[in-house]
Amino acid sequence: MDIGSVWRLVSIRGMNPETFEMEWITAEELSERPEGDFLKMMQNALFMFEDGGVVKVLSEVKIPEGTPQEEIDAFVASGEAELIDGDLFMVRKWAWKTEGDDLFVSDNSHAEVFGEVLDPFRKAEIAGNTLVILDNYQIVKIDEMPTEVKKTVKEVKEATPEMQAAAGEYKRLYIKMVCSETKETDKEARLVLNADGTGMSYRDDLEIKIKEWSLNGTEFKMTEKFLGTIDYTGTLENGHLDIYNGDPAKPMTYEYVFDKQ
Repeated sequence: MDIGSVWRLVSIRGMNPETFEMEWITAEELSERPEGDFLKMMQNALFMFEDGGVVKVLSEVKIPEGTPQEEIDAFVASGEAELIDGDLFMVRKWAWKTEGDDLFVSDNSHAEVFGEVLDPFRKAEIAGNTLVILDNYQIVKIDEMPTEVKKTVKEVKEATPEMQAAAGEYKRLYIKMVCSETKETDKEARLVLNADGTGMSYRDDLEIKIKEWSLNGTEFKMTEKFLGTIDYTGTLENGHLDIYNGDPAKPMTYEYVFDKQ
């Protein structure tokens, strides 16, 4: 494949802020990310494979209104930015090389495992008329439309009638350890269960993603995801939810009791 051209971003692999999982996000989808987000800044990035094994990566940035021209000129003169048709682009320089028919790209980062320096070059993948470089960036020549687009397809769960009926908001009545009869109700907490098997948990001034929940008869299962994951099992019947964050037969397990509002 001839790489002597200007390339643009097709898709980028990044972290989903809700699930904390890595996924492919198309350049069009990046418009939904908040301003200042690094991935959004890559939406209009250009990749230029230059002679001498240099990959110049240009990421568009907004020029704040009222910025003096001399500041812009100084920024460009520093080599950290370029002006192209009046738009300002940050400049990073990566490296490329070939071995036989294979293309390898490095972002010049350095990593070690048990004191051994890892090879920073990663083999590029050819996908149709696109290249996937560094395992995280899919690019296509600027004057071409991609024949393949990497995109993480999110599973859409079909809500069962019982899940549709169970969906809604639940207020916590109390929590207690299995080994204790003392019911703690000092802080309000609630769950919002969506019919698609997702939801939110609100407690301790936190908003915690409910990655998934399910209902089979009266058997209820739920997984929260914040820094890690917490699995719950229990029962949901007639709007009354009784769940445990572990084995209900073990004394240190907590029991959480909710009622549907």
